[in-house]
Amino acid sequence: MRVWELLDRPLPHCCWFPLTSKQITGISNSEFFFLSGFPEINVCCVYGSNCTLSCSFRQETDDLYWYYITRTRHVNVHSFYKNRDQLDDQDPSFNGRTSLVEDQVTGRKTALMLKKVKVQDEGKYKCFVSNLIQIKTKIERRSFLSPVQTVDMVTSGNSITCSSEGIYPKPELTWSSSPQSNNTVQQTEEKLYNISSSMKLSDMDGDQLNCTVSTRFNNFTSTWMKPSEEHSSSNKIQDGHYPYC
Repeated sequence: MRVWELLDRPLPHCCWFPLTSKQITGISNSEFFFLSGFPEINVCCVYGSNCTLSCSFRQETDDLYWYYITRTRHVNVHSFYKNRDQLDDQDPSFNGRTSLVEDQVTGRKTALMLKKVKVQDEGKYKCFVSNLIQIKTKIERRSFLSPVQTVDMVTSGNSITCSSEGIYPKPELTWSSSPQSNNTVQQTEEKLYNISSSMKLSDMDGDQLNCTVSTRFNNFTSTWMKPSEEHSSSNKIQDGHYPYC
């Protein structure tokens, strides 16, 4: 049987488990999260960081292949055989961004390090291991986030605009006052989202206005307060929650 026929065989679904939520304690220090030991696992990666996918096969192996799985084909991400990396057939979108590193379970260089991850990298990856007596596969589903890190509120005359940029997945924006204003959402070439909304200050309920931008991973709130007699300028407060994968 040919290698590609083996790759296209479906894996069993009885043993799939979702990733347990883990808190990212710092954006700059959070590079990857993983679980091992299941045929299919979830991995959460922060946009622009390095991200590692485990490949925890305990048996010694001569050949190792990482593939990105699309609906129609397996994309060559990284190959290792004949005791060295084989990158001539690597897909151009991964050029210069992959390396094999030690798996934290086995200590052997079977895990895939993907550098400067992009939204376009999101999807399923297959680790394929072969030697003279066995062939095994393992799938990891990778998801990405570029968390909400700040929310800006700017006043102009009788209006106030709330905005945030560089977010993934698609965010939502809500005001603390009613009625809610319509949001404008734009997607950049990097597939990140920018969101903004404006409302009239005369529609405020009270002397404080909150604007919250959120995704399913995290949220960030900015607060604007009307100038008081003691303070001629307005006060701004920000409160953010680090993301969960």
